[in-house]
This record gives sequence, C-alpha cells and structure tokens, in this order.
Amino acid sequence: MRLSAKVLIIGGGPAGASAARYLAAHGRDVLLLEKNLSFEKPCGGGLSLRAFEELGIPKTAIKREVHKIRIVSPRGESVDIALQGCGLAIVGRKEFDSSLRTEAEAKGAKIVQGEFTEIQHSKSYRVKAVTGEEPYEFDAEYVIAADGVNSRVRTAFGIKPSRSFFTASEKIRDVNADVCEFWFGGDHAPFSYSWVFPASEGISIGTGTFQRGTITALLKRFKEKKGLHAAGTKKVYRIPAWKGDLYSKGNVLFAGDAAGQVLPLTYEGIYYAMKSGELAAQAIIEERVATYRKEWKARFQRRFVLMDRLRNYFLKDDASAERLVALHRRPEIQEASLQLWAMKDSGYKGLLRYIKLFGKFLR
Repeated sequence: MRLSAKVLIIGGGPAGASAARYLAAHGRDVLLLEKNLSFEKPCGGGLSLRAFEELGIPKTAIKREVHKIRIVSPRGESVDIALQGCGLAIVGRKEFDSSLRTEAEAKGAKIVQGEFTEIQHSKSYRVKAVTGEEPYEFDAEYVIAADGVNSRVRTAFGIKPSRSFFTASEKIRDVNADVCEFWFGGDHAPFSYSWVFPASEGISIGTGTFQRGTITALLKRFKEKKGLHAAGTKKVYRIPAWKGDLYSKGNVLFAGDAAGQVLPLTYEGIYYAMKSGELAAQAIIEERVATYRKEWKARFQRRFVLMDRLRNYFLKDDASAERLVALHRRPEIQEASLQLWAMKDSGYKGLLRYIKLFGKFLR
C-alpha cells in the first residue's frame, strides 16, 4: 500500500504525537507511523501540571497529583519541598501517549500502525514500513524522526546511537506514597538518583546508572535500603544522554529521545519531547528547517548546559550529593529550582538567578 502526505512522522510517543497534533491543527497533511500503539514506555510518569496548561494537552491520563517532593542525601538526610502552585502530574504512559495521538487524529492526522524499515530520498522522501506481513510505502516532503532512543531512522542515516543511561523500575502494589522521592547515593544510583513515585495503584520504584551490567543489582540494593521486599514487574530501559548535536538531516527532523533531548541531572524527557515536536512542526510550517535548531537552542540550550554541568559536579560522588541536598534547605534555592524545573520558566532572568546561586560550583 502506498500513501502520501506533506509530513510523515515516525514514532507516536510524546514528540511525534505533539508534532502531528500541531501540524494537523495548522491544516497540514500529516501521517503518523507508530510501531506499537499499545506500547507503554517504562517511566516514572512525572510531568509538571504547568505543562498541561502551556501545551493545551488533555488531563485525562493523570493518575495522581503530587504537591510535595522529597530529596534524600546519601547519609539519609532529607529535605521536603512543597510544590506551591506547580504540582506534578503522575501519568500512565500508555494512556498519556494514546491521548496525545487521539488529539492529533481528531485534528486531522492519519495514524498507521507499522514498523519503519527503510528511507530513500530523491525529490521527496520514500519511507518503507511493514504492518504484519503487509508492506507500506509513504511519500513525504518532510519527515520527523521521533522513534525514540533506539531510533532506526538514526541508524538508517548512519548516525551513531546516543550514549545511554539505563534505568530499572518496578510497579509495586499495596504500598502507598503521596510524595515523589529522589534518593542520591553511589551505592544504589551512581551518577544518578533512585526514585519512589506514587502510581495509580501503589508506587513506581526505580534507579539509574550509566553502567548497564549493574542496574539489576542497584535496584535490589535500593529496595533493601527502603525496606521493600515485595516484587513487582521489573522493566529495564535506556534513556539517551543529551549531547545537543542532532537536529536535522536535509528535511528529516529529529525530535525527543531520537535527538537525545533529555534534561541532564533530572533526566526529564516528556516535556522536552513535546516541545521539540512542536518546534519541529513549526519549522516545517514555515518551510525553514534551520529554524528548528535555532528555536530549540534559544529556548533550552542554556538550561541543558547548566544542568549538565551541575550533574557533573553534584553527582560525581556522595560528598557532592550531600552538598546538593543541603543547599536545597535554603528557601531561595528551592524557589529557583521550582521556577526552572516545575514551572518551566524559560526566561533568561530566571536562569541567570539559578546560575548566580550555583555559580561557585560551576567555575
């Protein structure tokens, strides 16, 4: 079967679905190709409530609302931070991603379930895919590659995979939580953090590391530290480490995890995936692909560079992680962090304030 559209989007997660919705809402002919419409990405599912307002996305997939976070140092010292006016939504990724695709479809995007296999380019792009045993061919002037950390479009262009950060998580029922906890410590989360998030039923518990072979043992160690012995369904997944070097190749634009757009230190990806999808879509509407890179850097480059430097300093060892937690006892640090992380303040003044507060650690 052969189909054609102005824009073909490969990948139906937050980046691809947001791009499809934006393009369709602006009257563009768009096709979205998703390998598995039932896929649920292993993810804590935390997203600022402000993002729902900013992006105009449905709240139907919200399972819980959280209005306090807790950060815990390697020695067990904890700081509770109230999320005043900017709570966190806990979403089920399967339902959330599906709701974004439904919104895109309602605005006119066509969605096809199929697996990308090949891309060719002459005057336009011809993409080959397969659904079951049925081959598909798509012709498009523009392509948005939003097919995740294991992007096959990247591979088709000979682009090396991103450096990966590995996570292991479990959903455990019969355990309740009403705060999002972030635990630091090299014995269970080297150069990262472990987490406990409320879930629709019970909790989501997990940890992360750049050393893949140790991830299962690290999660077991963290569960023991928390005194949790119940077993849930364990999932191991990769998260791309941000490098900031991939935006487009010709009229193919890379968005979300396929472009490595995950914020260092917090490893937050959902919001930035949706924003990258919208920015890529806007560049296509303007028919100026270079605008995508320019706008993304103008809005987020300073933030990502800053978070990368803070991660390299504060997560390098337990003594530095102790300083990070201790600093967040200061009200001005809490306020600046909430503005940047939860309220999504993209203004330069807010970022400059954050830089001044943490300046001595960045020299």
